[in-house]
Amino acid sequence: MMKVLSLRFSRACESYDRWAIPQRYCANKLKSLEDIEGRVLDLGCGTGLLSEGLSEVVGVDIAPKMAGLYRRRFGRAVVADAHHLPFKDKSFDFVLSNFALHWTDLEKSLPEALRVCAKTFLCAMPVEGSLPELGFPFPSVKKVLELLKGVKLRHFFTEPVPIPFKGWELVRFFHYTGSSYNPSFVNGIISRKRVESMVKHIDNPAFIVLFFSCEVSL
Repeated sequence: MMKVLSLRFSRACESYDRWAIPQRYCANKLKSLEDIEGRVLDLGCGTGLLSEGLSEVVGVDIAPKMAGLYRRRFGRAVVADAHHLPFKDKSFDFVLSNFALHWTDLEKSLPEALRVCAKTFLCAMPVEGSLPELGFPFPSVKKVLELLKGVKLRHFFTEPVPIPFKGWELVRFFHYTGSSYNPSFVNGIISRKRVESMVKHIDNPAFIVLFFSCEVSL
């Protein structure tokens, strides 16, 4: 699955910013939760929406073209898998992740994010209840909370975030942000006829987004 995602997000690197309206809203909201200073890792950095306005940032993304675009904008980016981050323990004061970890195995990616973080980890991810018509296996809030046991949470809440597209514009939204892959279907592929049927019944598309920040013990 990760190879497929790498290819799809690489293809979307030039169109992402124009279409990623919910993702940009969530990036800005996430950054407002804490005063972010020092060394920062943008985990699943994409084009860098989350890194805008921050200094000392390093991006990591599984898609080479996304990482390349981020590198041109912010200076430093690494192509790597969130399940196996190529950094030493506590390499960054802050680790931030926006609309990325729901694509991963959270039992591996969350511990990795916490491992390389020295102070505070902030995350926004769509969770169960998002776009139920599509059948995407979004993680449950309960699952995330279980994986954060023993970590001091400072913020932990969900918010419905509208997607300002309907019908075929909604299909284009997923295509142009690289997020049209759905692991619930064979090879992640859905027929055109089924897509038409699915989007026809989505009147108010929205993500249910979990926002949280937590302290990491020194």
